[in-house]
Amino acid sequence: MKEQQKETSAKMVTLNKFAPKDSQTKTDGMYDPAFEHDNCGIGSVVNIKGIKTHETVENALKIVENLKHRAGKDAEGKTGDGVGILLQISHKFFTKAVKPLGIELGGERDYGIGMFFFPQDELKRNQAKKMFEVIVQKEGMEFLGWREVPIDPTKLGQKAIDCMPCMWQDVCLNSRMMILMLSPYPAERLYTRECS
Repeated sequence: MKEQQKETSAKMVTLNKFAPKDSQTKTDGMYDPAFEHDNCGIGSVVNIKGIKTHETVENALKIVENLKHRAGKDAEGKTGDGVGILLQISHKFFTKAVKPLGIELGGERDYGIGMFFFPQDELKRNQAKKMFEVIVQKEGMEFLGWREVPIDPTKLGQKAIDCMPCMWQDVCLNSRMMILMLSPYPAERLYTRECS
């Protein structure tokens, strides 16, 4: 057992050769510096007062641009492993986006938006969408509708286009949605089980 620990520690020290010189060098409780290593790159931009601005989004996009060297690309140079930003639901944006679909959202925290990556095959996609609608109803929520996510495939390489999913968002209304958003895994397992 001790030999395995020494071997693991030696491997981690090798991985650690690029760690900052001022990083912690002694074990402390559960912390072990041997497990320090470089990551793929992550950035975070927040407004500590919760004020929503376009500047926050612009700054997040600057981080993505600066991490361009981290995203793996194929020989063609057009298909990568993907980078992006995660942000809070924009009530103003979604109110406008779903209005033409006949969907009324209500208050800012009265609904949830789900992101789905469906098959390109229309029959399979429609079956999966219907199954989700049934599960939403079983869970006591109100399904408001689907929104197809607008995309621009002209920016993609052929490899990405060949396996690109069909992207849709669902809109659900109910206070229980907040519980599912905080604990999505039971709903995800149910959806996966029902679709299998």
